Amino acid sequence: MTATVVQLRPGDQLLTKRQLAAALGRSARWIEMRVAEGMPSVSPTPRYPARRFRLADVEAWLSGDRPKRPTLEQRVADLEAKVASLLKRDGAV
Repeated sequence: MTATVVQLRPGDQLLTKRQLAAALGRSARWIEMRVAEGMPSVSPTPRYPARRFRLADVEAWLSGDRPKRPTLEQRVADLEAKVASLLKRDGAV
């Protein structure tokens, strides 16, 4: 069996929520709110039961290299329009 050494570049290592908060100068709660907005993270696994983060991915996301999520109002309006079109298509309206 041969071992391989992998050099991690800065930003490639996985951070916990607290480590990420410290690196960004924010609170853990702030991190949770950004996750709810779609901030990239590595999902929990049986081996690592907590969500983890790559600093480089998070920094890129925070700098604006991220898709804009629609507001709740936009999502509700889109759903209403879809329901209306389905009802119209099925002759219910």
